Amino acid sequence: MTQPIVVVGAALLDGDRLLAARRSAPPELAGRWELPGGKVEPGETPEHALVRELREELGVTAEPVGRVPGEWPLKSGYVLRVWTARLLAGRPEPLQDHDELRWLTPDEIWDVDWLDQDVAAVKAVLTVWNR
Repeated sequence: MTQPIVVVGAALLDGDRLLAARRSAPPELAGRWELPGGKVEPGETPEHALVRELREELGVTAEPVGRVPGEWPLKSGYVLRVWTARLLAGRPEPLQDHDELRWLTPDEIWDVDWLDQDVAAVKAVLTVWNR
């Protein structure tokens, strides 16, 4: 059986806030919100991919803290795995794939229109947040 292609997502936490990123592309995803991240490249660990993706997409240095239990199937052959991450340096800016970023408190989490595949992941993040 073929191994799934792993996509990493970052539950980037800053105290009592979680960073959400609004997609600008592709058109079928534009305007919906997600946890920032991206595809793990061949020869790369998921944690290294997470650090690289956050640098490329948001211009920040972050550190993976812990894996959020669970994984969520995406389009054919892809699976989403999420890590909590801590911001080490920089201020997040939407450099690619996103047109807006928003820091959300737990009370604001459902104020944005999450991508379908991110809803279950965000629910899992809420179970480990500030534990």
